[in-house]
Amino acid sequence: MAFRMKLIFGILLCLIMAIGAFESSAEQDIQSQINQTKNKIKQKRNEEKSVLGKLLNTQKELDKISKNLNQINSQMGTTEERIKVIKSELQKAEEELRKVKNNVSEREKVLNQRIVAIYKYGYQSYLEILFQAKNFGDFVTRFELVGHFVHKDLYMLKELQQRIKQINQKKAVIADKQSELEREKRIYSRLQEQTKIQHSRYLDRVQDHQEQLASIQKDRRKLEAMLDELERISKSMESQIREYQSRNQGVVGSGELIWPTTGRITSPFGYRVHPILKKRKYHSGIDIAAPRGTPIVAADSGVIIFSGNNGGYGKMISINHGNGISTVYAHCDVLLVSAEQKVSKGQRIALVGSTGLSTGPHLHFEVRKNGVPTNPLSYL
Repeated sequence: MAFRMKLIFGILLCLIMAIGAFESSAEQDIQSQINQTKNKIKQKRNEEKSVLGKLLNTQKELDKISKNLNQINSQMGTTEERIKVIKSELQKAEEELRKVKNNVSEREKVLNQRIVAIYKYGYQSYLEILFQAKNFGDFVTRFELVGHFVHKDLYMLKELQQRIKQINQKKAVIADKQSELEREKRIYSRLQEQTKIQHSRYLDRVQDHQEQLASIQKDRRKLEAMLDELERISKSMESQIREYQSRNQGVVGSGELIWPTTGRITSPFGYRVHPILKKRKYHSGIDIAAPRGTPIVAADSGVIIFSGNNGGYGKMISINHGNGISTVYAHCDVLLVSAEQKVSKGQRIALVGSTGLSTGPHLHFEVRKNGVPTNPLSYL
C-alpha cells in the first residue's frame, strides 16, 4: 500500500513538473511568436514605406511627363492651326495671282489689238486722224487722245507686272513660313512619340509599384490579424484576475496608488492610433516612456497575481491590491518578483524594457477594477 502511494505521488509530481514545463514552453512560444510577428510587421512596414516612396516619386515623374505631353499636344495643335491659316493665305495669294494674270492677259490682248491695228493701217491712219483736225487746238486734242490710250495701256501693264512680282514675293514668304511650320510640326511629332513612350514606361512602373504595395499590404494585414489574435490572449486576464480576487479576499492595499516609474506619458488611456499597427485601437492603460533599466515599483501593497511572459504584453507583472483593484506592469525588461509573492507599496518589482508588442523602452501601466481596465490617472 505504501509503495502504491509513493508510486502515485511520484506520477503526480512528474505530471506537475511536466505541466509546469509545458506552460513555461507555451509562454516562450507565444513570446517568440509575438517577437517574430512584430519583426515581420516592421519589415513589411519598411517595405511598404519603400515601395510607397517609389510609387509617389514615379507618380510625380508620370505627372510631369503627362504635363509635358499635354503641352506638346497643345503646341502641336497650335502649329497645325497655324499651318491651316498659312495654307489659307497661300490659297488666297494664288487666287489673287490668278486674277492679276487674267487681267494682264486682257490688257495685253487690248494692247496687241492696238499694235495689230497700227501694223495693219500703219502710222498713216493715225496721221490722217491727226491731220483731219479742223484747227490746231483740235490737232493737239487728237494727238493727246491717241497718246493717252497707248500710254494708259503700257502703264496698266507695268502696274500689273509689278503686282505679279509682289504677289510672287508674298507667296515665297508664305511658303517659307509653311516650311518652317512643317519642320516645327515634325519636331513636335517626334517629341510627342518620345513622350508617349516615356509616359507608357512610367505608367507601367506605377502599376508595378501598386501591385507590390497591394501584395505587401495584404501580407501586413495577415500579420496584423495574427497579432490581434495574440493580443486577445491579454483579454483573458480579466477573468483570471476576477477569479484570483474572488479566491483572495483578504488582501487589502492602502487604496492610494503612487507612480510606478519616472518618465513622461507618451500614450494616454482609451482609443488611440496603435504605433505598430497604425490603426485605431483601444489602449487599456497609459504608456510611460523611460530608459531601459529604469526601476519599476509597486503602485500599492498587494500580492503578485502573475509574473512572466504574456503575449503582446511581453514580460508582465499583475498585482492584486484588494477591493477589486489590481495593477498591471507590461513590456518589462527584467522581472524581480514571482507569483504569490507579497509586495509593499514602492517596492522595486521590475525594470523598464521593450518586450512584447512594443516600439521602444517604456512601461505600459494599467489599473483594473474587477478585472476591467480603467483610467490610471483617476487613481494616481
